[in-house]
Amino acid sequence: MKKLFLLTFLAIILMLRVATGVRVTGIFQKEVYRMSFNLVDGKVKDLKINNKYPLKSIYGKLGYKEDGKYEGYFLVKSIKEYKNIYFIELEDIKSEKIGNNFFENYLQVLFDRAEEGYLYEIKNLNRAILLGDNSRIKKSLQEKIRYIGLSHVFAMSGLHIGLVIAIFYFILRKIIKNKTLLKLSLIILISLYYFSIKESPSFTRAYIMALVYLLGKISYEKIDLAKSLFISAYLSILIKPTVVFSLSFQLSYGAMIAITYIFPYIRKINYKKIKILDYFLFTTTIQIFLIPITVYYFNTIQFLSLISNLILLPLASFYITINYIALFLENFYLSFILKPIIKISYSFLTYLIDHFSNFSYLSIEYESQKLIYVYFIIIVLILIHKKSLLKK
Repeated sequence: MKKLFLLTFLAIILMLRVATGVRVTGIFQKEVYRMSFNLVDGKVKDLKINNKYPLKSIYGKLGYKEDGKYEGYFLVKSIKEYKNIYFIELEDIKSEKIGNNFFENYLQVLFDRAEEGYLYEIKNLNRAILLGDNSRIKKSLQEKIRYIGLSHVFAMSGLHIGLVIAIFYFILRKIIKNKTLLKLSLIILISLYYFSIKESPSFTRAYIMALVYLLGKISYEKIDLAKSLFISAYLSILIKPTVVFSLSFQLSYGAMIAITYIFPYIRKINYKKIKILDYFLFTTTIQIFLIPITVYYFNTIQFLSLISNLILLPLASFYITINYIALFLENFYLSFILKPIIKISYSFLTYLIDHFSNFSYLSIEYESQKLIYVYFIIIVLILIHKKSLLKK
């Protein structure tokens, strides 16, 4: 009864949040609105109108301004709709550029110092994995990474927040002996990092899940993966309702659903508990579960991602880890120690990416978008299974 009341209450709060959002039908051409957004290469992102997020996906365009955060009054020159996605062209009436906060500036200073002496290609890739800014990665490299199915590795995600927590935990456990104080320190540090980089649905999901898990540990509350996943998704949608239309959000939560509800049954195949087989089953489960999403958006099934994740994911994780450690060491002007390792790792990683991207016939076209309905069947099966477990 308590669970039903809680779910009803949460549903009401969510509906009220959606009701207060900006409807696209309420936006008109040749009208001026107060807006705030991030501008990247003339493209408007994270748009707010009258301090509210729109209830539909809106892509904006604004020329003649440098990248950054802006707030002020803008004229809607044109608004067009295509397949339930809206495109608007803006004209600046009166606005100001919003400066970065202290933590963003400090992290940028650390990054700039740590990246001195690197080629632009290395700097741009490191900017994506450390600061969440992938706008400077070469388009050719982005296409190769996408073709071999490794986009999730180079976008801020659970992998990154997990590595950050692991690095800070390894350092702090030698200094802080009190377990509660240690967990509070981890919460503060990952929060500072979260507010220092570019926001993304996958990283927000991972951040909220990490907070829920650590707070649960502090309060001795039993927090399982399913509960933290639900809380994370709910809060993400509550903050920004349109996030559900984001490909990053769908891939991120799709992967977590596979890990939470599907993988525990698949791994039973590995009754001898062989680690390599467990790793293979883990990555394969996620990749297969995400096929309907990739088919829906890209009309392709990537068989290569099953192979590339097995081989390249450990190497990419190592590369990201040493870059995080180098960034931390730069607080003491010591990042130069790891520069030779980073350069060698980058060369090896990009060599393998180039090599795998040359493989043909490992990505096939499949244009039926009906495959997405498989998820409805899976969700129904999960609910039926959970109901049967509750009866027991």
